[in-house]
Amino acid sequence: MVDFTLTERQKELKEIALNYAINSVIPRASEADLIPEPDKSFDWELIREASRLGLRTLSVPKDFGGEGADVLTLSIVGETIAYGDLGVAVAFDQTWKIMTAISHLTNDEQRKRWLPRVFDDDTCLLAAAATEPTSGSDTIHPYDGADGGIRLTAEKKGDRWVLNGTKRYISNGGLAKVIYVMARTDLSKPPSESIAGFILTSDTPGYSCTEVWDKLGQRTVQNGTLEFKNVEIPEEDVIGTPGNALAEMGAFLTSFGSNIQAGATVLGVAQRAHDVTLQYAKQRVQGGKAIFEHQIQAKRLARMQMMLETARFYIWYSAWTSTQGNTDARAASLCKVFASESALNVVQEAFELWAATGYMKKNPIEKLLRDALSFIHSDGTNDVLTLKASRLLGEIEPNDPRYSKRVELAAAGL
Repeated sequence: MVDFTLTERQKELKEIALNYAINSVIPRASEADLIPEPDKSFDWELIREASRLGLRTLSVPKDFGGEGADVLTLSIVGETIAYGDLGVAVAFDQTWKIMTAISHLTNDEQRKRWLPRVFDDDTCLLAAAATEPTSGSDTIHPYDGADGGIRLTAEKKGDRWVLNGTKRYISNGGLAKVIYVMARTDLSKPPSESIAGFILTSDTPGYSCTEVWDKLGQRTVQNGTLEFKNVEIPEEDVIGTPGNALAEMGAFLTSFGSNIQAGATVLGVAQRAHDVTLQYAKQRVQGGKAIFEHQIQAKRLARMQMMLETARFYIWYSAWTSTQGNTDARAASLCKVFASESALNVVQEAFELWAATGYMKKNPIEKLLRDALSFIHSDGTNDVLTLKASRLLGEIEPNDPRYSKRVELAAAGL
């Protein structure tokens, strides 16, 4: 039976995250958002504080000193941190995912080498380097031609792999100390047969962040261009089976809620937009009474709440299926789509209520709108994720009681 009653530990972590978001993240992120140079807006003290609170290492297994948090717990905490700022939440979300990947896709020797390194450094963030100048969400597209997909190459030379190429728009790019990168071992083979996963540190010779992108939203986290020039990675730092990384990482990200956690974070933006708008509507007087007393605005706020709660329950349901060992792959993709679209709708409705006042940078709504916009394309574009889910819809067969003979005839033009 589905039960969304939070455990005492989940309630405790949510409270810790909320205090952190309100007291530390909101004031610092509001200032950092206005810094024009994108490579100077990240606040490392926020990461150190989160490390002291145990938030950075939530997904590290308990055997290595972490919380061992499941997808639902990470979704709850991620949304709560995003209430303070989406960019800061994304920095943690990316770190949690790769920490979890290291925990589940590596062997014992690799876990013993890498997890303590991540856990012990209170400023260690992680990144996943997949997107390239000519390849992004299409890695989950049906097309599997050798001319498509990732172009960064990995050539085996003795007991080492040599990587060459470029990654682009990488979250935590320029910040991450540990990077998981996907590369092609053979450009003559389709991506499904030629992608390998590697792990490396940011001080590896030949690796560099050459550009931090100047973004509309999520300005408090870096998205970088990463260059690999004859980067040598030892055989012991290959993750999984060379050539099969696309399937292995894809299955992992579905099972352990990559899109679910991403969708949860953007709901923090929507919740903040709802809360500040409710306060504004109760205090702003127009036409002789508070805005909230005008029916059209009260209705607007109720619809905002409806969209927010519906999206949250979709996220929680998807997270719950993952904790049962039976992840609903369709929901895992679609919940992120629904959450990001719902969040954008909520913030747009808030923008309408605030009117011209919301357009001003000294007020919170314009930043929330910029942040919400980013998630239409973040962690997989909504179009591609919807297409992915459509391939899992199945068919209604003639022996199914739902099967309609009339529909069959109509489809035949009869």
